[in-house]
Order: sequence, then C-alpha cells, then structure tokens
Amino acid sequence: MASAVFEGTSLVNMFVRGCWVNGIRRLIVSRRGDEEEFFEIRTEWSDRSVLYLHRSFADLGRLWQRLRDAFPEDRPELARAPLRQGSGPGRGAPGGVLGEAGLPGRSEVQ
Repeated sequence: MASAVFEGTSLVNMFVRGCWVNGIRRLIVSRRGDEEEFFEIRTEWSDRSVLYLHRSFADLGRLWQRLRDAFPEDRPELARAPLRQGSGPGRGAPGGVLGEAGLPGRSEVQ
C-alpha cells in the first residue's frame, strides 16, 4: 500500500527573489513502512508574468521513480503522462522531460 500526501505552505503569495510565489506543493510518496521523502515543487510568476516550475531534474527523476514503485498498477498511465512525454516546446531530453528511461535529461526545469 502506498500513499501520496500533498500539502500547501505559508510561502504562497509572497514575494521571494524578485518573483511572486504562486504555489508550493509538498509531496510525500512512499510505500507503507518506508522512510518518507519530501519533494517540493514551487511555481512562481516573474516580473515578465511567465510561470516557472523550479525543481531539478534529479528531484523530478526521483519523484517519478517513487510514483512508479508506489503505484505499479498505474505504470501504463504514468508512461502516457505529459511530464514523461515532454509536452510543449523546450522541454528537454528526447523522449520527454525525463528522457527515454525516465531519468533526468537536464539540470533545471524552467
């Protein structure tokens, strides 16, 4: 049995490093009894009104692997996910944001 927990933080709608923090999600993805590992994904609006997703590909790769391991029955759905397929221009490695093997392709998502 696996669990995924999402919770907000108090940084939402605050000005940080020249950007408005639009939202922060804290994720915990693990099997029951395993050590919990937190993943934080932060979205910001810059002065140019462009939405950025700030998270390293290494973190996204670890999160992806945790999701695959925790929810094996959903692997076919995960394989078709927009993050895996790299929808949109400038999304990084061939085969999607996380590359052919679901591994990081670059150092930062923006």
